[in-house]
Amino acid sequence: MAEVRGVLLNGWTRLLDERYGADRVSEAKSKLSPEDRLLLPLIFLDSNWYPFDALHAMRKLTRSLATRNDKSLAVEIGRAMARQSFNGAYKMMLMKDPISQVAKFSVITEFFFREARTLETEIVNDHSCIVRYHYKTGAAPNRGLCQSLAGFWGQVLEMVGAKQLKAAHPKCVMDRADCCEFTFDWR
Repeated sequence: MAEVRGVLLNGWTRLLDERYGADRVSEAKSKLSPEDRLLLPLIFLDSNWYPFDALHAMRKLTRSLATRNDKSLAVEIGRAMARQSFNGAYKMMLMKDPISQVAKFSVITEFFFREARTLETEIVNDHSCIVRYHYKTGAAPNRGLCQSLAGFWGQVLEMVGAKQLKAAHPKCVMDRADCCEFTFDWR
């Protein structure tokens, strides 16, 4: 069964609390279906594993809070997940430069997701790379998750020195592609 590490869910929760207020988030959570509420405990433990469906419950929670002005919220969620993960106990996973970091992406993704997908990277040159995700059964993405992944990896690259980062998502399994592909270019 696909699972996600609690630290990522904490990053997402923290962003929602900061943006909308903890009381409003709690109220919105109480209006979710009983099944979704079970997937969202009061506290996520950073090192614990949670069902992949917790991401979908978080998406429903977020959708109930978001407004039309929150156009880049999914990217911000990915960035918040990366900050939560790598400004704390997992800071040791950060490398000295973007290219060295890209080489560690597959190890990092296995640390945060279990039985959800495989990741491969391709270093194009000293300032760009391609990241490809192949999803396993039961762990299909949605548009928001794809945007969050672009935000997550973009934030990680910036944390290790990438400047003027540009991200794109030219291939997506949501469009019947064989994988989700992200490109990152920086200075």
